Amino acid sequence: MFLSTDKKQFSELPRDCTFPEQDWHILAGFWHPVAFSSEITDRPIKSKLLDVELVLYRTVDGISAARDLCVHRGAALSLGWMDEECKHIVCPFHGLHYDKDGACTKIPSVADPSRPIPKTIRLISYQAVERYGLVWVCLKPEATRPIPDWPLLENAGDEWLTFELPKGNWKASASRHCENFNDLAHLSWVHMKTFGNRERPEIIDYKLELDDNGMRMEMPYIEVERGFNDDEGEREREVYYTHMFTFPFATDLQVDYKTDDGGKMTSHFYDIGTPVSARETAIFQLTQTNIPGATAEDYAEYQLVTNEEDIVVVESQRPEEVPLNIAEEMHIPADKFSIQYRRALVRLFNLGSPQITS
Repeated sequence: MFLSTDKKQFSELPRDCTFPEQDWHILAGFWHPVAFSSEITDRPIKSKLLDVELVLYRTVDGISAARDLCVHRGAALSLGWMDEECKHIVCPFHGLHYDKDGACTKIPSVADPSRPIPKTIRLISYQAVERYGLVWVCLKPEATRPIPDWPLLENAGDEWLTFELPKGNWKASASRHCENFNDLAHLSWVHMKTFGNRERPEIIDYKLELDDNGMRMEMPYIEVERGFNDDEGEREREVYYTHMFTFPFATDLQVDYKTDDGGKMTSHFYDIGTPVSARETAIFQLTQTNIPGATAEDYAEYQLVTNEEDIVVVESQRPEEVPLNIAEEMHIPADKFSIQYRRALVRLFNLGSPQITS
């Protein structure tokens, strides 16, 4: 009912945090997408990142992200609105106005307009930028790593069709989702409604390169092309996968298709898992293709079916967390990506290290 007189009201770590404290601080230093830019129009919206309840709002000066509470009496600012000039977010409880940077600029109940507003009345704001049609937030003053570098999304020509998929929500950790998206051996077994090929389940000793920002791997695969109409039949097609992964949870999957005239067509599947909590992940996906005649509707339908095939399995995995002690799970040769991923999370960022207790 009451907070103790010796308890600080604000802690950087969210209440009821589902992450080990050290891991939370490490993950808070990365950029994570929290919404599509198109979602934030003339009203603030609610989001959640690493157990932190956020409010996202757009002023004439740009995009902003803050903890979803008014520092006056703790009401949710996501229930509020933008003022007429769209320069401030307005608290729904007492009408306090906050600007893009979170500073309070107006307290309507103060009768004397010349009375200065204490500088301490300001929102708990975070870094927020827009890129690739997404709003990215970092909960720390300085980011550990940059936002993924995907130049084709920013500079695609007219031959490229680019579109967003509906945001997903998986009851699974972002690390489990990330490993699944980059797992090669599951393709032939899980994706039998879409492109999987159980007649050719072998995975070659694929090439994998690792640096401090991520990993790159590539390999050929024989997909089965399936239509959603039974009369369309099935046929095999040879494709070439290139996974360009950025720490901690973002992937650009490039798929190259051979054409009958010896050329190729290409699709990119961009996938980012945002850790809402330790066991819940928001999935942001964008698709880009230069296949003639491709439509966003058909591609989106196909990708959503692919996701449905994955989510059942990923949500069933136990433990929900990815074990960063390599010895805790068994491994097969096709697990080269996930093994190096886990080792890199420990070596580069110290994730999963033993917690220090007093």
